[in-house]
Amino acid sequence: MLPLPNLFILGTFALLGFSMLFIGARYRGKGIRFWGKPTIESWYFLSGKISLFTSWTLLLFKAMLPAWTWNQVPAEVAWIAALINGLGTVIMLIAFSHLGDALRVGLPESSTSLKTIGIYSISRNPIYLGVFLICIASCVFFPNPVNIVLAGYGMIIHHRIILGEEKFLAGRFGDEWKKYTKEVRRYF
Repeated sequence: MLPLPNLFILGTFALLGFSMLFIGARYRGKGIRFWGKPTIESWYFLSGKISLFTSWTLLLFKAMLPAWTWNQVPAEVAWIAALINGLGTVIMLIAFSHLGDALRVGLPESSTSLKTIGIYSISRNPIYLGVFLICIASCVFFPNPVNIVLAGYGMIIHHRIILGEEKFLAGRFGDEWKKYTKEVRRYF
């Protein structure tokens, strides 16, 4: 039997995975394109995505196979990682629901409205905040130098992606965006 923190991590990944499948099916049914235009050079954009998802995969493998590596963390540390992972997942799911059909990987090609209510009244980038929390959880749960470098690189690249998205939003929404940035911080 797997330890409880491991089961918790696996459960949050299952919840996030099913949510993404549901969103994908809904978008396909409505004919909505999920992929938008990258805000930075394509190579950096893709390498950042690959780095983050590799870090997440290492977290998932470590949760499924606790004896997989020599890096064993105490139960208290495993619980801290599991709770950070759970918080990141919940933040992402709430942000997904508040974005509705405006959720994209990259910049949307169609017109959108600026989301400023719900979780977006607390953070301008709650999805990325959730992503970063899951990366931090991965590094805490599986403190391997390769994992730490992958997560760190992915987070740096995603910060650059955010800066590009914010430049796009400033151009699209003008004064409404300026007012929003004065009221709500980038992350929290």
